[in-house]
Amino acid sequence: MSERTADGYVALIDERGIRIVADGFVGTNEVRLDAREEWLYVVETNARHISRLRIRADGSLIDREVFGPSDLHGSPDGFAFDGFGNLWVTLVTYDRLIAITPEGDVLTLLDDGNANEVAELDHHYHARTLGQDVMVRMKGGVIAPWMASVTFGGPDLRTVYIGSLMGTTIPYFRAPVAGLPLAHWRDSRT
Repeated sequence: MSERTADGYVALIDERGIRIVADGFVGTNEVRLDAREEWLYVVETNARHISRLRIRADGSLIDREVFGPSDLHGSPDGFAFDGFGNLWVTLVTYDRLIAITPEGDVLTLLDDGNANEVAELDHHYHARTLGQDVMVRMKGGVIAPWMASVTFGGPDLRTVYIGSLMGTTIPYFRAPVAGLPLAHWRDSRT
């Protein structure tokens, strides 16, 4: 988690083969398309932010920018869009579920983090000493310790499931909004 080398990339596989279409990411993690499939969103876990890039017709990516704050005050891991364009993001080891609005504002949806552990994680992150030895001592929250993923499910996509790295269950709750169906779901329903 202290590694900040910008060696992550996004590759595209199409009829022309495989090629790198964007690089220079710090701790590349999940990627998602927005509802119109105009932007590709990229989690940069070790940079503690979300980047997005505009998608061109040929699959190339341009106009890279940070979406929302440049520091989410935690390490983003999993994420999913809701039907209103809010990006729901887990902050792993910080045990927080946030949403970044289309305007870039951050809303805290669930904070299950241990304040002392979060302070220690932040100290080590900024000192660049956050390694496995520190992380192993962290127990995480109660609901989904080391909250790592979020997805919308159920027939109406209003059930939110939270995955975790240290948990033994998959907590879920009903959301006031539905999730955005993934592109391959939308294509298969037409």
